[in-house]
Amino acid sequence: MLKSYLKIAWRNLRKQKVFAAVNIVGMSTALCAALLLSLTAYREWTYDNFHENGKDIYQLIGIEDTGGQVKTGSSMSKPLAVALQKEVPGVKGITFIAGYNVPVRYGANHYYLGAQMVDKDFLKMFTFPVIKGDKNSALQQLNQVVLTKRASGILFKDTDGVGKTVELNLNGKWQPFIVSAIAADIPDNSGMYFELLTRFENEPEYNTTKNDWSASNFPLFVQLEPGVSKTSFEKNMNVVVNKYYKGKIEDLQKNAGGVKNVFYLKGLPLKDFHLDADSSFYSGLNKFYPWLMIILATLIIGIAAINFINLSIARSFARSGEIGLRKSLGAQNGQLLLQFWAEAFLLCCFALVLSLGLMILLLPYYNQVFGHHIALSVFRNIWVVTGTVAGFFLITLLAGGYPAWKVARLNILQVLKGKLGMGKSSGVRNGLIVVQFMVAVVLISCTSIIWQQLNFIQSAPLGYNSSQVISIPLDNATPSDITTMKNRLAEMGEVRSVSGSMLNLGMGKDGSSGNWTRGFMYKDRHVSTQCLAVDYDYARTLDLKILSGRDFSREYGTDSSAVVINELMAKQLGVTDPVGITFRMSDDEPPVHVIGMVKDYHFESLHKKIDPLVMIMNAPLNYIFVKVETHNPVASLKKITTLWKGINELAESDPSFLDENAQRLYRQEQRFSKIFMSGAVLAVIISCMGLFAIAVLVMAHRKKEIGIRKVLGASVSGIVLLLSKDFLRLVLVAVLIATPAAWYFMHRWLEGFEYHTTIHWWVFGVAGLLAVCIAFLTVSLQSVKAALANPVNSLTRD
Repeated sequence: MLKSYLKIAWRNLRKQKVFAAVNIVGMSTALCAALLLSLTAYREWTYDNFHENGKDIYQLIGIEDTGGQVKTGSSMSKPLAVALQKEVPGVKGITFIAGYNVPVRYGANHYYLGAQMVDKDFLKMFTFPVIKGDKNSALQQLNQVVLTKRASGILFKDTDGVGKTVELNLNGKWQPFIVSAIAADIPDNSGMYFELLTRFENEPEYNTTKNDWSASNFPLFVQLEPGVSKTSFEKNMNVVVNKYYKGKIEDLQKNAGGVKNVFYLKGLPLKDFHLDADSSFYSGLNKFYPWLMIILATLIIGIAAINFINLSIARSFARSGEIGLRKSLGAQNGQLLLQFWAEAFLLCCFALVLSLGLMILLLPYYNQVFGHHIALSVFRNIWVVTGTVAGFFLITLLAGGYPAWKVARLNILQVLKGKLGMGKSSGVRNGLIVVQFMVAVVLISCTSIIWQQLNFIQSAPLGYNSSQVISIPLDNATPSDITTMKNRLAEMGEVRSVSGSMLNLGMGKDGSSGNWTRGFMYKDRHVSTQCLAVDYDYARTLDLKILSGRDFSREYGTDSSAVVINELMAKQLGVTDPVGITFRMSDDEPPVHVIGMVKDYHFESLHKKIDPLVMIMNAPLNYIFVKVETHNPVASLKKITTLWKGINELAESDPSFLDENAQRLYRQEQRFSKIFMSGAVLAVIISCMGLFAIAVLVMAHRKKEIGIRKVLGASVSGIVLLLSKDFLRLVLVAVLIATPAAWYFMHRWLEGFEYHTTIHWWVFGVAGLLAVCIAFLTVSLQSVKAALANPVNSLTRD
């Protein structure tokens, strides 16, 4: 019987080519978009799910609550790890993770490998299978390394690398290491990536900070014994915290406004690493991002399903003769329902096949534009296939089942008397059209506001010269390389000044960004500030405005114990002119004196408000800043890049202008903009396809009315307006409903920025006008055709 229904469905679809084409194209486009978006969400949610001990692994996060502001930090001090292992029950394994791009040499060639410096428990805690060598003995010695299969292939070609000696460039020196094991390549859904592992004790600053409780530089991970709860672990851990951070806690409590729990640690579960901004070791991706993918996929599928429902119901009225005849001959409601659902199922199957082809074709472009890494191999997962099939049947059931049910319940007497018609006020049809355009208007409005915020970010004054300053990452540079580079830069005519810094501004091509927060007591109150190590001429190179005092200068030998602060730091210290005041940043450091104050500037992203800042000297620098004055900045950048790579043969990351660095901080917002824009375009196109098809059917139903009006003298423009106004009313209703919804969503989104644009009323006006114009043009295409038709044909043909 089912075979018979499918044959009849196929014949009906061949007779209704326009109806079938609109539904297949609309549904296949929507299914393709929904598949891509859903796979993106699935990939984000399944990060790090392959670790066998995942449910027992946590990253430690520090919380500092002084009443007015809550700060979180993911970097921990080195002696904390030792204390936790000794004094907290239930800790099975513990490891720091310090990531670097390290030059590795074998023979005459050297390569850059992504290295993680870890403790000896790392391979026992995390599931990165060892395919050659012994997991238990790997990383037990300080001179051992573990390579991935890919890295081993790069270094040794096709030979087995276990037992071979390679050299790593650490602190500017080549040092020998023995390859103790080869690990499988890292899965693409791992938030943790490496090509080489070595012991954490090889980290360049390890020996100087291993006993320093105030130096927190790297994330710390713990594995609990099975059965140990997160709550009990945190309770015991914070007993240790209160013991070893007693002085810091007492200082914080002095100006905490009555808050008692001013500093504590919590455990961030492994499953939350990838989608938690507190885990700076990972991407810090907004946890709403995968939900946004699912919401957009649902909206796009919903719009296509609405088209399907509307067109199916509309076509069923045109087939009232067939329905009445079959009912009069004894067809049951269930048989009619199955027949019409079979037609819907057949259409959806065609759409699914076409959508899979589209997805395969568009996947490389999708990954490139939106910065995703979806591969077709994801369909090897039985859950992905099961979810896709289940989702398809659900869509088919909803999109095809409701119209089939509606048709099957038609009254036989009304059908035979010819009283069925589309009417001007079909409640279901009109409601669904309103929903379609409401979604389209929301997406258009959101796209516009996101675009405005991106423009605001690009044009917002940052307080420093970003367009003329080049940042050079000093990866693997020796002191002599840095000195030579500075001397060569001084000889270049377009170079106006040269300085340096421990931290970059924005995010450079090395992918690095960070901050350094310190706290100390000043006049019986706790002061918290960002700290930045800089070189001479820092303010001059960046065009920072000096409000009082001066910048660091080689003419003053005492500047080694001097600091320059910003306005907010002066305000926190409680002084108007801070020049000359002294303070001590820790008990084991000599006091420093303030020599200058600069105007506040955005040294972090516009997501955050400007923090107090203290600039110091005599600390390691990781970047050179070069201010250039040239009519050809691209040529100057290329020239400086060539010069630097000629001096430092181990240089990996290219220099970049600071304005480029600043824009890299907002890649997630740029991704949101592209996604919303694509979603809005798809929503509008699919909605218009459905509106056009509905208009065709409505005009066909009202052809006699149009003919009579023309005979009675109605103008073409009058008829077009008459036929279009019913649809335009629906679009206007959609605009009125969509406007407050879009405002709410964007208001909440903008709250994530300390500095953001204002939501203007005209954005929603333009979005609504655009939707109305698009709908009018869509309907008018058919309205004009109907209005120009010969009334004789309309009145004489049945």
